[in-house]
Amino acid sequence: MIKKLLTALPLALALAAPSMAQEFPDRSLRIVHGFGAGGNADTVSRIMAEAMSADLGQPVVVESRPGAGGTVASGYVAGEDGDGYTMQLLVGGHAVAAALYNELPYDSVNDFTFLSTLGQFPFFVAARAGEYESITDLIEQARANPGSIIVGHSGVGSTQNLTGELLDLQTGAEFIHVPYQGGAAAATALLGGEVNMIIDTGTVITGQADAGVFDVLAVTSAERWPDAPDVPTLSETVAPGFDVVSWTGLGAPAGVPDDVVAILSGAIANALAQPDVQERIAALGAAPGGSTGAELQALIERQIAVWTEVIDAAGIERR
Repeated sequence: MIKKLLTALPLALALAAPSMAQEFPDRSLRIVHGFGAGGNADTVSRIMAEAMSADLGQPVVVESRPGAGGTVASGYVAGEDGDGYTMQLLVGGHAVAAALYNELPYDSVNDFTFLSTLGQFPFFVAARAGEYESITDLIEQARANPGSIIVGHSGVGSTQNLTGELLDLQTGAEFIHVPYQGGAAAATALLGGEVNMIIDTGTVITGQADAGVFDVLAVTSAERWPDAPDVPTLSETVAPGFDVVSWTGLGAPAGVPDDVVAILSGAIANALAQPDVQERIAALGAAPGGSTGAELQALIERQIAVWTEVIDAAGIERR
């Protein structure tokens, strides 16, 4: 009798597995992010949570775990069960952190299941209105007078910081890089004349540019950005081949079963197909768009390699 029970057990488990997958999700899910309430990461998380909740038939709640450029949230999510109920809103800083920190409490690739990108966005180079005729003029002045151009950015090791370092390396401009507590603080510094230029997102820069206070001199993407077709790229002007585009995406802890990944990926794709979701993400300065999990992972791995090279070449001290 015992032998018959043991023989039947694997068959029973095999038959039960599909029904367990079919029940997912049977309770609420979470999207964790590593930044403050009201910021872009929080806003994108809430846009996706609302749309995915309707698709999955369960509440999707947003949880903020800010600290250390998003690494607190990543460490938390990496330690959670890979059952699909915990997701993370990932940003380009996920790759930056992997390059910048000597030791993290997680592996930035292997400890995660990557689901999809949500949107991509470039950075813009801005200066006070009328200070420079063009990005070429700014770079020429920086080359002629090393250390004369001060760049404000949102924190040492931020993607904006490393983008400035990359521009420095590719043009020989020798900027002075000054960190601030976020993009808004860097923009305020530019307004007050503390810095000569900033590199940041459209959401930080566009309002002041529309008011005629800032001149937007260049965009960091390889191609001109559709929302700013008159802004030249760094690649076409002062740094051939320059291409920095950041992103947002969704991931989960490692080990999420393939069938659950398929359900989550389907919900993400359905959300991104909704016009109102596209409009709300676009309003944050991003081009909405999904991907496969493998494509997101490949993007992260490429960016880790690029930022590692920039950090080494710029002599930035790892933490």
